[in-house]
Amino acid sequence: MCKFGPLAVVMLLVFSGGIRAQEEVKSDSSSQTLVEQAAVLVEEVIDMVTIERGRNTFSFYPMAGYSPRTGFELGLMPVWRIRPKQSAASPYYRPSTIAPSIKVSTKGMYDLELDAMIFTSSRWMFISKFQYLFLPDEFYGIGNYTKEPPYSTYDINRFAFNTDILKGISESLFLGLRLDVNYDRYSNYKGELLNPSVLGYEGGWANGIGPGMALDNRDDQLYPTKGWFIIFSGTAYNDFTGSDYRFVAANLDVRKFCSFNSDKSILALQAVMNSTFGDVPFYKLSSIGGKRMLRGIAHPYRYLDQHSWFAQAEWRQHIWWRLGGVLFSGVGKVSPEFLQRPFADLHLVGGAGLRFRVLPKEGLNFRMDFGVTNRGDNGVYFTIREAF
Repeated sequence: MCKFGPLAVVMLLVFSGGIRAQEEVKSDSSSQTLVEQAAVLVEEVIDMVTIERGRNTFSFYPMAGYSPRTGFELGLMPVWRIRPKQSAASPYYRPSTIAPSIKVSTKGMYDLELDAMIFTSSRWMFISKFQYLFLPDEFYGIGNYTKEPPYSTYDINRFAFNTDILKGISESLFLGLRLDVNYDRYSNYKGELLNPSVLGYEGGWANGIGPGMALDNRDDQLYPTKGWFIIFSGTAYNDFTGSDYRFVAANLDVRKFCSFNSDKSILALQAVMNSTFGDVPFYKLSSIGGKRMLRGIAHPYRYLDQHSWFAQAEWRQHIWWRLGGVLFSGVGKVSPEFLQRPFADLHLVGGAGLRFRVLPKEGLNFRMDFGVTNRGDNGVYFTIREAF
């Protein structure tokens, strides 16, 4: 799987400029001049797609990519960044980011997303995501075992909206609720794995609501260099919420950030536990893959079951100018019972990535990551913001 986007274009431009410089000139000073010229050119291109109006910054970025799952992708990602008022001394009022995107692909995918992190001076925190997706996809079965073809194929029509609405009651403690609304409709089934015996085969509504809590003393929400972030939610899906399925989901996410070398080097740590109880449709089971979890597992639903846990560590290093790099590793699994043989049959992940800072005064990065696992899985990702 290969994916390319604005970050890849920038990286190729900068590094190819450096390579050509080394080949075409004999002195280091000449080579550095060409690299600097490439950097200036990229800055000028970024300025062309960036608009600043007071506390608001608008950026517009094209997206392109390829993967065997989706084919060739094209899209657009505007980013709206809202800085706090100068007079706002409250620690609750943090910069907000709203990032819609739209993508289409040669294999028939249509993907419309809106990703938002909003903070207000009145101590409210909103972490929200909306998605409409049409995608010809694969079903790999339920369980932690290594997946082998043949797989089932089917078409997804998905509408999803989830949000954490939290109110600050102290400098770092937030309480509130989580709302999760999902409607899935499937068609064009092929293969034997996905059949009427699999709960969720017919799709339908899976809507839930429940309490949420967050402890957040990070120094920045987009690119933290120090502090803790702990978020917990318990969500009930039942007739009251209009759900076609009756189950409970619980999630605990713990993150720690440590700074070194004047914030040029960051160690980021994360541990997550997910559990579901009841009649859970397969698309709401716990998982461990995708662009924000164990990044060596490309498909977010390749490994599914009632319960999951994973832990990951990432070293983030500023390299030069707007460029950075990361090394990451992780471990985790899914299981039908809570903490069933938690350290057996583990998925081990390792990988590396590149970063490009979109806004020089803010910690908003485009990222490109490549990860592999001990079971032969691998994944390449291009997206906005850090994995955690």
